[in-house]
Amino acid sequence: MSVKIGIIGGTGSMGRWFNSFFSNSGHNVLIAGRKTPLSFEELAHQSDIVILSLPLEAAIKLCKEIGPILTKDKLLMDFCSLKEKIVNSMMNNTEAEVIGTHPLFGPFTDSIKSQNVIICKGRGEKWLNFIEDAFKSKGAVVTIMDPVKHDRNMAVVQGLTHILSISLGRTLQKLNISPKEAILFSTPVFRLKIDLIARLFAQDLDLYAGLVGKNEYVPEVFNTFLSSINESAESLIKNKNGITFLEDIRKFLGTFCEDGLKESNEILNTLYSIVKVQ
Repeated sequence: MSVKIGIIGGTGSMGRWFNSFFSNSGHNVLIAGRKTPLSFEELAHQSDIVILSLPLEAAIKLCKEIGPILTKDKLLMDFCSLKEKIVNSMMNNTEAEVIGTHPLFGPFTDSIKSQNVIICKGRGEKWLNFIEDAFKSKGAVVTIMDPVKHDRNMAVVQGLTHILSISLGRTLQKLNISPKEAILFSTPVFRLKIDLIARLFAQDLDLYAGLVGKNEYVPEVFNTFLSSINESAESLIKNKNGITFLEDIRKFLGTFCEDGLKESNEILNTLYSIVKVQ
């Protein structure tokens, strides 16, 4: 079934990615941005599915404007990185079907195959089945999740992860260790960490600030992390039951330790094959 899909924010990096994705799947895709001839309202009138590919606050504001335009037979969905507020806003501002969607990959990804996509149910089944099938048919791993649970998970997956990268970058700055210098004495693991720090700072800093600062569950996760830092320091730096402490964590991780070792070896081998080519 070919449908007309409108992407508001379609000139942005993720908007362009999904423009290609849906177009290659045989759908007619319309895009609207701040400087496109097609207005947001015109796109909403002409589309079966309207996707908000915008920062969270902009998406919430816009769905209040275009939500009432959409009829019951249409779909309003989003690609925001946080789900609770935007799903509630979409539900409250349209009679159309509603889906909250979070593609857990960036615009530099070659294919959706094996990539995680979170779907948060809002209203309706018709378009939910269509969207789920659109992603799964191309090999995506689709998980249905409650919006609150999603945001709590993102406090770890995005919020804490980005704080770690930012803080490590700040530590290198304060110690005056430049990346070029650090590479000369890097282990493979540390080299990968430096690359990930650089990856963050090479992209949209407003995005990362928002992923950390606008998730209301990050402070709770960060406080838990700080207590874990203190426990680790007490056990390892002060040599108080360090091995017991590590063994307890390894027991929690279970069989994933071996799985993670195998997967990370493949990643590191690929990294160094790229470095050698350069």
